[in-house]
Amino acid sequence: MKKSLKRAGVAMLATVGIAAGTLAGTAPASAASPGDLQILGGIECHFGQWGQPWNQAWYMYRWMTVRNIGGSTMHNVILNEINGASVRVKELKPGESMSKWDNKAKRWVRPIETRWFGCVPATISGFTFGDEAENLLNNFGYWQNWRNQQNPGTP
Repeated sequence: MKKSLKRAGVAMLATVGIAAGTLAGTAPASAASPGDLQILGGIECHFGQWGQPWNQAWYMYRWMTVRNIGGSTMHNVILNEINGASVRVKELKPGESMSKWDNKAKRWVRPIETRWFGCVPATISGFTFGDEAENLLNNFGYWQNWRNQQNPGTP
């Protein structure tokens, strides 16, 4: 009986030790919300001012970027356009985006962007991921401009 009480005591201490170690190991991780990457993109048709060269007066702009909408820094974030460009940044802090404001051009510069003459039906799609596990449901994006764009000069 003495032997079985000793074994039960040792088993109880081991169980308490494992539980305490598990709780101590998870406490810091649950203190801050994890990072969460969100892919953003679009296709825009622009009609310029009269008197400009045609390649500046009428163009289509396709773009994609990534934003960290979570609460912790994401590392080695990669943005891939399907059958296209790929961009990597070492870290993306909470609230940060891969896009940067260009004061000289007075516009956002996105990591993946193309500008084409005219406005034709087009698509852009891609995905993003980083080193840390996170919500994958907002890591893929697909945009299209199949709708008929009316000429702004038409009454």
